[in-house]
Amino acid sequence: MKDLSNYYYKEMPNENFFVDIFENCHKELGSTFERHWHEHLQFFYFTIGEAILNCSHIQIKVHTGDLVIINSNELHDCTNLCCNLKYYIIRVDLEFLFSNQVDTLQTKFLIPLAQNLILFKNLVRDDKNINSCIEKIIVEYFERKLGYELAIKGYFYDLIVNLMRNYVEEILTQKQFDDRINNLARFDDIIKYIENNYYEKIKLEELAKMANMSTYYFVRSFKQITGRSPIDYINKLRIDKAFSLLKGGKFNVTEAALDCGFNDVNYFSRLFKKYNKMSPSEAKKLSGKK
Repeated sequence: MKDLSNYYYKEMPNENFFVDIFENCHKELGSTFERHWHEHLQFFYFTIGEAILNCSHIQIKVHTGDLVIINSNELHDCTNLCCNLKYYIIRVDLEFLFSNQVDTLQTKFLIPLAQNLILFKNLVRDDKNINSCIEKIIVEYFERKLGYELAIKGYFYDLIVNLMRNYVEEILTQKQFDDRINNLARFDDIIKYIENNYYEKIKLEELAKMANMSTYYFVRSFKQITGRSPIDYINKLRIDKAFSLLKGGKFNVTEAALDCGFNDVNYFSRLFKKYNKMSPSEAKKLSGKK
């Protein structure tokens, strides 16, 4: 694996360029970003450490050298598992691969990609060809030598060919894609509501009513989209928030539990250990404060 430690985000090299790359570094355990989704294709390339990356209903434990592909409209979040996590995020608008002269290759391959109709497998591991493409793209992006835009475009063509030959998960029809968008939009307000009110008592019936669904259908649909039942999703969010409070050092275990919506400290402790493989008191010690 090439040493990429000298490459870090400064600014966009060209506001009209269709690729954006930056490095994220995390020293603390826990969530690195909240669950969200977007329409553009995104790549996570892990250079140091271990983490859990949730992609829709799939949970992936990643380590150094792994590439994770976030498809369009795919809910995702990341949890750091180590004291030194580093990864590059590569965002790309695939229309920059288009030519002015529309041909059969563009119609057959690039347009369905740009329209997000081709979904890739999330995890790419131990693939030297793909890792080489990613590393060359990163180096070209940050060194910015003459013609770097052309070089990046060439490496992206190579990357796309490798992905399409070996990592296509599903090819959607336009209707399937539209349904995917509509389902995410339908649940977007509900997920935001949960994130803004996680410390209060949230009833399934109220969430189902917000989605204009029966409780049964709501629970099933929610799990299909997020990979968790509504109760599990709420509990995980509460535990993540409590973890951050304990690491901050200003809250004891009881205070963190109550602040995050748990009235039973014993239940809180059992859930905390289930999700984090450590007790709340062990997490508290990470702050260095008693």
